[in-house]
Amino acid sequence: MEILISAMIWIGKILIAVIALIGGALAAWLAWAALARATVKREPIEYYLSWDGYSHPISLYHKISKEEADALHAEGSVYLIGHYDGRKLTRVTKMLKGAVFFDFEYTYYPHGARKRVKTTNAQGVVKVREYDLWGRGRPDGPGFW
Repeated sequence: MEILISAMIWIGKILIAVIALIGGALAAWLAWAALARATVKREPIEYYLSWDGYSHPISLYHKISKEEADALHAEGSVYLIGHYDGRKLTRVTKMLKGAVFFDFEYTYYPHGARKRVKTTNAQGVVKVREYDLWGRGRPDGPGFW
């Protein structure tokens, strides 16, 4: 019986070590990915096919050339225009069928946290959301759009 108990304790310790190892590897990978995104050199205007996330600022991905964006515009297909100030995304415009589908304008505090988001939808409805010094949305602010 004692052998069974000590074997179970040993197996439990191994499982805890494996979980800790996986958690550490995941945390390291997420930190590396965040650092890689933060150090990417940005052009003042870039074009993309996709965006991700329902928090601001959104994440743009699948970068394309201006020529590809112009061709998509001529077809009436979707693409996004990202405006950058250094590494900070300051504006995103989503184009669909040759017209603005949405437009997001971002301002930041000097230390880098988001300060304000102005969203405009396809119908021209404008909403402004303010954030505190830590980049947290104020409870009285509008939702994503």
